[in-house]
Amino acid sequence: MEADRLFCARIEDMARQVQRDNLPCFSRFFDEREQALAKRVLREISFPQNQFFFWTGFDQEEEPSVTKAVGRRMLGLFPDYLSLDLGMDVSIWKEQFPISTVALFYRKQDALTHRDILGSLMGLNIKRELIGEILTAEDFAVIFCTQTAQQIILSELERVGKAGIKKEQGYTGPLPKAYRLEYQSGTVSSFRLDCIVSLAINASREKSAGLIESGLVNLNFFEETKISREVKEGDILSIRGYGRFVLTQVGSLSKKGRIHLTIGKYV
Repeated sequence: MEADRLFCARIEDMARQVQRDNLPCFSRFFDEREQALAKRVLREISFPQNQFFFWTGFDQEEEPSVTKAVGRRMLGLFPDYLSLDLGMDVSIWKEQFPISTVALFYRKQDALTHRDILGSLMGLNIKRELIGEILTAEDFAVIFCTQTAQQIILSELERVGKAGIKKEQGYTGPLPKAYRLEYQSGTVSSFRLDCIVSLAINASREKSAGLIESGLVNLNFFEETKISREVKEGDILSIRGYGRFVLTQVGSLSKKGRIHLTIGKYV
């Protein structure tokens, strides 16, 4: 795909810039597929793994399986004198990321959602790549964004839908929970993708196979059309029309030789 080719070229340009200027280099916010693609490019050009990092802009105590690979993140590439091999703490890296925050406060009865807020931001003609995670609670939300987006939000955003808002720059208080999983358990005959999809969406193997072959299933953020592809613990499935799932636990075999699994759905 042409878009992927251009994206990969951008990552290679970032790596060359770090090597040329001997200074850290930061991207815009990447979605999960872009992060996976960027990692692939950096691996192919042998950019040291201890010199790059993806950062959302916040730390939260979440289940490891929840935060492993989800969330919009900014990529930072660092020169060799900031390598983790030299004892550099990752917290030093995090402090250098150009990530800003804006908090929006509103009435509980307005119950604004991620979709509501993102729609209003897009209505200001802010590019999606300038907006990271949007964490929502009952009466407030925190937007992680670039400084450019922060300035636009602070100066131009007056309402979200019909709801009035108050804005705060550089929010440092407690954050709303970023991710949550709803769990379901069951058994499958194998780790084939069609078996896992069938359990995740509570559908027949035939229907699951149809979804996969139609290009409606992503495995670890890349389209997968092979129904026999094996899935392993920690893998993430995105199923169009059904949501996103993660295989959180592989259990023991049943008496009939079926595999006990636990799958979490992001909600």
